[in-house]
Amino acid sequence: MAASFVCNGLTPVVVGRAVDEAIATSSPHRLGFWILVLGCLFVLAIGVNWIARFMLIRSQQLVSHDLRTMVTDRIQDPRGFAGRERTAGGLLSIASSDTSRVGDIVMMTVMPVAEAAAITYGAIMMFTINPWLSLATLIGGPLLVVVALRVARPLQSRSVARQHAIAQAAATATDVVQGLRILKGLGAIVTVRSRYDEVSDIAYRKTIRANAAEAGLNGATEAAGAIFVSALGIATGALALNGHVTIGELITVVGLTQFLITPMTMFGRNLASRWASAEASGRRIREVLGAGFERTNDVDAARAARFMDTLPTGLTVVRGTDHELIPRLESLPRSRVIVVPHSADLFDGSVADNVYPDRTIAEEALRVACCDDIPEGPDKRVGENGRMMSGGQRQRVALARAIAFDPEVLVLQDPTTAVDSVTEQNIAERVSHHRAGKITLVFSEAPAWNAVAADHLSAEDLKATAEELLAGAAV
Repeated sequence: MAASFVCNGLTPVVVGRAVDEAIATSSPHRLGFWILVLGCLFVLAIGVNWIARFMLIRSQQLVSHDLRTMVTDRIQDPRGFAGRERTAGGLLSIASSDTSRVGDIVMMTVMPVAEAAAITYGAIMMFTINPWLSLATLIGGPLLVVVALRVARPLQSRSVARQHAIAQAAATATDVVQGLRILKGLGAIVTVRSRYDEVSDIAYRKTIRANAAEAGLNGATEAAGAIFVSALGIATGALALNGHVTIGELITVVGLTQFLITPMTMFGRNLASRWASAEASGRRIREVLGAGFERTNDVDAARAARFMDTLPTGLTVVRGTDHELIPRLESLPRSRVIVVPHSADLFDGSVADNVYPDRTIAEEALRVACCDDIPEGPDKRVGENGRMMSGGQRQRVALARAIAFDPEVLVLQDPTTAVDSVTEQNIAERVSHHRAGKITLVFSEAPAWNAVAADHLSAEDLKATAEELLAGAAV
């Protein structure tokens, strides 16, 4: 990027030399030479700038991707978050917009270097013309940065407030969409809409305030830069009138000042504005990555093995409900035990992609979950969170995903509440046959599961066994 900037800064130097050596002396030969040099310089500048921009954008995307991966891994950690409640919408905002803003700050490791190189190059070129012009350039650059940093103070605090307000609005919108059916059923749409209007208005006002501060920063830096280069150009004009510089050198200085105004003003502006937004986003990301865990200890392998040895093989129906039992089972090693929630999430892509990477395993799992009637079969696109499928289809695809993983212990919570009785009976029979010889616990009161169950347990008895053998594992 520094080379790209210097190539752009060489243009007025070449033009100035062409004026002095070709136009002033009426030499077509020298004019052709300098036109050729200018053409080569343009080609070089285009090539270098393309490479620099490609590498910069790629680096920004890589950093954003790594941050998104870190945040989503933390969000999906089965140990959860301790203390402060975190909404799905708030976490989505951090994993998307905040990680992108922090990724964009990669340019602060590139552009300031290029801008400093451009200012240094400009000072060197000025020195070959007049040392005082060089000194003015070296002093003017840092002064413009100081001006930008002082003007940017309101922007820093307002950026933090804007990030928080926008995240709150996004969180509210996400949560409303997620629970839209429930809200309609409760008749609470009007109430929720008024609440969203309130948080949206707050975000709007905070954004206006932050944008006003950013506009003030841009105006102040542009004005300071314009005053500086104008003064430099006027001083050079006075030197030209007194015969201290040639016409070509005057053109060179005027061109250099026009070139330098961008790196001089952008240096401080980027440092102030982009850093303020990235700092606010970075703070939110660190809060998620550094948050404590709700469950601080997983069950060790020995205790998990003892508990699993007490479970009967085959399909077992667990009668009754206990809100503390499922978290106990979730604390077992995930490499051996899969607890499938009543409502599982699907991701945009095909049905097969949502089940298992191996197509053969995915198709067998879909057969066991009675997904044969899904139009277009395994290649059907499900949409984000399965929005292009019915509730029963989504439930069966989620069941197929659990079956495809083929864990030692599979725990299902009401896995067929969204399907008809005939399909439910077929699913129960196929799952029972497919999981024969392996441990499958089904929390359901449906007759279809009771009919094929190899054994039955009460939730109270299972909880008592879990409490005895898994004691000490924090939940």
